[in-house]
Amino acid sequence: MNEKTEKNVDDETAMALGTPADTSLLDFAVLTRLNDDLGRESVLELMGLFRTESERRRHRIETAVAARDSAAACHEAHALKGSALTFGACLLGALAFKMEQAGRRGDLEGLVSDLSELARLTVETQAALSRVFSASGDHCDPESS
Repeated sequence: MNEKTEKNVDDETAMALGTPADTSLLDFAVLTRLNDDLGRESVLELMGLFRTESERRRHRIETAVAARDSAAACHEAHALKGSALTFGACLLGALAFKMEQAGRRGDLEGLVSDLSELARLTVETQAALSRVFSASGDHCDPESS
């Protein structure tokens, strides 16, 4: 993996999320399970919802931070964390968790410092998911991406 899709997550965040500290952009085991359990069409539909929702949550976090409302940022980051981890978006989920904790502590500076990373990871995660599920044919093998 290249630098853009692999990054170290701090140990505290990783332990809280139950993931290894050194994690990648996507957890292909989660994606494979989703595909096997729900089927390609359902996953593609849900992926569209995730794309819309993750953008909406990101914008709400930015708005809350700009309004200096750490509680609202915490709430939105918590929701983003859940949806990201459902799709195996490890780094986005870990960052959302970190921002959720910052919001809980009222740490606006911490929230502000993570906004650009949130924007970048949201775009990268959506692009990676699109690549994984854009394979032609009736089946999807996330492990082959």
